[in-house]
Amino acid sequence: MTASPALLDASVTAFMRYFIAHINPVLHRTRYGDRSYTEHEIIVTMALHVVGPTRPSDLSRGLSIEKATMTSVLRRLRDLQLIERRDIPGDERSYLVALTPAGRDFVRHLEAQRRRGFERLFGAMAADEIAAAVKGIDLITGYLRKMEQDNDMGPQTSG
Repeated sequence: MTASPALLDASVTAFMRYFIAHINPVLHRTRYGDRSYTEHEIIVTMALHVVGPTRPSDLSRGLSIEKATMTSVLRRLRDLQLIERRDIPGDERSYLVALTPAGRDFVRHLEAQRRRGFERLFGAMAADEIAAAVKGIDLITGYLRKMEQDNDMGPQTSG
């Protein structure tokens, strides 16, 4: 069989069932403090950890989250004191959102949860199989990073 995007599509499609059932809960479900967090709250927090202070409109576009939903998520995270609003000097219409120290503590909680979850999921996997999986994921990551850099683009959602 010739390697093609269709082959990758079939592989990712088969993987999605297992991603949704086993990996997504490790990445996007948590209980922290006295509450459970939504997938959007976790994704926005982790995005701010990765990219740093960002305009809400850029977060909305980059994460493909509707503006109204993003506004609600940011309000909840601000009320929980996980993020803060920062003015942009010289731009009275826009602002940045950034993690607070409590937000960085939440990120550390999510990272520890991910490490424990991956150890539980993949601890019994053979070392050579883990190495092969890592190589494949790194290959896809590198390709998508280069594509973004070459095309000066972020995530694409339309087809």
